[in-house]
Amino acid sequence: MSKQTYLLIFSALTVIPYNANSNNGNWSQVPIFNEAPLETVLWSDGSPIDPDMWAAILWNDGVNNRLDVVNIPPPYDGTGLSSTPLENTANLFALGSPCTDGTNVVVPYIKNFNVEVARYNGSSWSKSTLPDTVTNNFDNTHCAATQDGFFIGTHDLTDGETEIFKSNNGGASYTFYGRYNSSGPFDGAIREPLASNWGQRYIRSVFQQSNGMIRSCRFDTAPHTLTPSCVNIEQQTPPGGFTFVRESAGGFNGQGITFTYNSNGTAKALTFNEQDLINFQNDVLGPVNNNGSQFSFQGSTIITVLDENNKPMQNHVLWGDYYYIDTSTPFPPPPSIDNNYPVAGVGGPIDGCVVRQKQGHRITDRGFFVAPRVGPDGTVLYKRTLRSDPIFADGFESGNTAAWSSTCP
Repeated sequence: MSKQTYLLIFSALTVIPYNANSNNGNWSQVPIFNEAPLETVLWSDGSPIDPDMWAAILWNDGVNNRLDVVNIPPPYDGTGLSSTPLENTANLFALGSPCTDGTNVVVPYIKNFNVEVARYNGSSWSKSTLPDTVTNNFDNTHCAATQDGFFIGTHDLTDGETEIFKSNNGGASYTFYGRYNSSGPFDGAIREPLASNWGQRYIRSVFQQSNGMIRSCRFDTAPHTLTPSCVNIEQQTPPGGFTFVRESAGGFNGQGITFTYNSNGTAKALTFNEQDLINFQNDVLGPVNNNGSQFSFQGSTIITVLDENNKPMQNHVLWGDYYYIDTSTPFPPPPSIDNNYPVAGVGGPIDGCVVRQKQGHRITDRGFFVAPRVGPDGTVLYKRTLRSDPIFADGFESGNTAAWSSTCP
């Protein structure tokens, strides 16, 4: 569909206004996969209204770990689902955040301690191993995209460093971009996410060093080599070896980057403003429960509710609890909790997206989350209304959908 067609759709629709006193709509859910997820990531095709969504689900069949991709078309009610199997092998883990440029999608993960990349070219899936990762052992990977291409970050367990690989052809091939020292999940350190601003052409990460220091690095993606600018966040005890993965998540929040990470059993939300290289806000959310009713580990995700000027009003940070962080005032109240969160205390993986959905003559901002089914095996798409402000001032009237699509990679 052309941008001009999108403009006609927007001109005929209205948007449900945001209610600042409402911590948002009722929950609903629909099963999308019959097996329980060990890891999952969720993304959309970037269309501004009613996009197709996909969930990559890593699960175990009792012998091997397996990886399937489920297509979730609108109206997201469980009809029209289709599944594509990608992997079936023992050493399969660390499913990473995806990248998309509107046509191509790449989903990185670790297979036999190498970095594997599943790529969708708009019609079919293919798989390849990053050639530079076949010698050493790797234990983490994520992808982030800007106008300059796809950037896959991975932790080299052998050499104790983060390595970045770049693709400028939609994930068809990659070249080495740069490195910096870090510890990874199998060292007992936090899992390092990547988050990007497509338009401003930069990527930021948060990671841990061998001395225990939590750091964040930012690098512009226009140069041909990696030149990170890094800042210390907090000192922790040095990583003491692997017990469970200390998860994390990150994303563009409308005017900067927000991360969440497991700070020695406490969930924190770390936010950087757009042009600020060194100053940050690090909110304490609450305990991370690694002894859930169904899983002995806890994943995390972040979504952001934006106003009509593309500025964040709320960050929603999900662990074993669902936290609301008010970002619309200079002196916000402490984070609050959604007492109706359907997977509270369950444990396991979760990933989320914000999608604009047409409902009659209205457009509604909705949060979608892929997580375990409560009770029996299975993977569920959890849904809720977010009620954002009108969208017409954020550039959509000119056809610029990049800012919005980046909230759901």
